[in-house]
Parts: sequence; structure tokens; C-alpha cells
Amino acid sequence: MAATTAGKAFSALGAVFQPRINPRYTQLLCPLVQVREYAARKGTREKRDKLKKKKKVAVQKIGWIQPNLRVKKSEILSLNLLKRDDSAKKTTTDDVWLQKYHQLKIFSFEEALQCHRETHHPTSYNLPNAFVNAFIELDMTGVTDQKTVEPFSRTVDIPRPFDHGEHRTVVAFSKTPEILELADKAGAVLTGSTELIAKIQSGEIAVDDFHSFVAHPDIITELSVIRGLLKRKYPNPRAGTLGLHLPAMIRKILHGIKYSAISHERQIKFATITVPIGRLPMDHKDLEENFKAVIQDVNKMKPKRDGPFIWRTCLTCAASPEKLKINFEQYLEKSKKPDDESDDSDDEDEASIRV
Repeated sequence: MAATTAGKAFSALGAVFQPRINPRYTQLLCPLVQVREYAARKGTREKRDKLKKKKKVAVQKIGWIQPNLRVKKSEILSLNLLKRDDSAKKTTTDDVWLQKYHQLKIFSFEEALQCHRETHHPTSYNLPNAFVNAFIELDMTGVTDQKTVEPFSRTVDIPRPFDHGEHRTVVAFSKTPEILELADKAGAVLTGSTELIAKIQSGEIAVDDFHSFVAHPDIITELSVIRGLLKRKYPNPRAGTLGLHLPAMIRKILHGIKYSAISHERQIKFATITVPIGRLPMDHKDLEENFKAVIQDVNKMKPKRDGPFIWRTCLTCAASPEKLKINFEQYLEKSKKPDDESDDSDDEDEASIRV
């Protein structure tokens, strides 16, 4: 009886003083009270996740830049301004026009080359053996407007080699004597098998004396012992120094032209390429073939989006500041449309039926 009476009295006393108790101390006064934390409803979680996804913004990682070289948002140039789209302007009808009110004149490759030859004649610049450069402007916009194509560097194998002014030496490895003979004819300075690897390993042949090392897959296991000595020069399929066709790789290293896409300092979606394609005394057809090879190689980096990747191409020749515009679209590889493929297949079916 005493216990039950005391319990009733305590409960009545708690009911009287309950409004005066601070909610923060309820757990201390009543440690036996059970607390449950219920999860949010499924629909609430889905709404919350959708909101989080919408708030996410693609952040582009950029390396550290010195404060005096950082570009402010107010200093970023418009992409359309850099492109200098003059399609709305008038076309020229004669040989004299105001550039401010007319489109850039489009030259044929032979005409542009002849203009530079006249400019570099001994009576003018006196540089008759100057390099002929292809100046290419790129729209580096990626698959979406928020993404951009990263600046790239490539080596293009031109069909008409010329004196590019660089001294390059290549060493070739293979177990097959016939392949080594072909590599020697292609221009390799040294060719050999395990005996050549042993000389490099012993230090008899210095790695720094050679520009590149190429290898056939049949000797790659024996070549691993000098991987630490070759370092970045170690044959690699991505670098084009490991493969089945040694002569083609050697020719590309010796005669290939390197170029880089350099982004504009105030607009990362605009880049330019300046690459030599030959010298002025070369035949215009040979220079045009090299120009075509460069254009097709650059266009391989185009992202999967609508619109052109190459915006404008010009022919330049130092020390002249002239940039003569050339229509590059005629040199691009034309992809077959589905309709064309269906027409071809229909023609083949009709021919088979006639037979």
C-alpha cells in the first residue's frame, strides 16, 4: 500500500511541475523514457536528393596561378568576339575593299602560297627558304557548354617530308633480322636485339645520345631490364614507339611534325595552332598534301557535338604578319550518310539480281 501511494503521489507531483521543466533536462530527469528516431519518408528522401543534384555545379580544377597572372571574370573575352564571325558582312567584288565592312577574302592554296613567295622575295624580306605555317583556330567547346576540350599535343605523319630543322635519332629493337633490316632502311641509327640491350645496360651506349627508342612486341620481355634506364623513352604503344610496323613508326618520328593547341589566355574555349607544313621552295601540291594531313589530324580531336571544331584556317609565313584565309572544309574527310549507304546496298542488290 505504501509503495502504490508513493507512486501515485510522485506521478501527481510530476504532472504539476511538468510545464516548468526545461525540455533539455527531460532525459536527465527521466532516463528510462524510450526515444525513437524515425527515418524520413521515401518521398521526402527522393525530393531531397533531387534538390542536391540540382545544386551541384561542375567545378573545373585549375592549377595554381600566380596572383598577377590570374584573369578576372570581367577580363574574360567573349568566344564570339574571338571568332570574329564576318558572315553577315558583304563579300568582295574586286581587288580593293575595306576590311572593316567586308568578309575576309578566301584564297586558294596556290594563290596564298604565291602571295607569300612574292613577299619573301630577295627584293622584300629576302627569306626565300622560310617555313610555311598553317594557322588554325579552334572552338574548344566540349559536349556541353560547361565542358571544354583540354589543350592537346600531337605528332602528324606528313606525306611530303621536309627539313624541319631538328636532329632526331632512333634506336630499334627486334629479334627478327628481317624487321631490323627494314628499320635500318627506314632511317634507324642503331638496330639490334639482346646484344644491344646488354650494351645499354652496361653503359657502353648512352641513352641520352638518342631521341627515341622503338621496339617490336617480340622483344618486349627482354627489354624490361633497361626500363629504368630508358624512363620516358621506354617503348610505349600510346606514344607510337611499340608496334608491329617499325619502319612506319621510325618515319613518323624522323619526319613527323609536332603541334600543340594553345588556349587563349582570356578565353579557354578558344585555341590556336601554328604548325609548319613545309618551306616556300617546295611544290605547291606537296605543301597542300601536308596541309590536308594536318587538317585531318586536328579534326580527329573534335568532341561529339554539333557545330564545327575547326573555325578558321590561314596560311602564314614569318616574318610577314599576313594571314591568308583558306577554305579548309574541302580537305576534311567526308563521312558517309546512312542514306548513301542504303543506296549503295540497293545498287549491290540490284546488281546481284541481274547476275
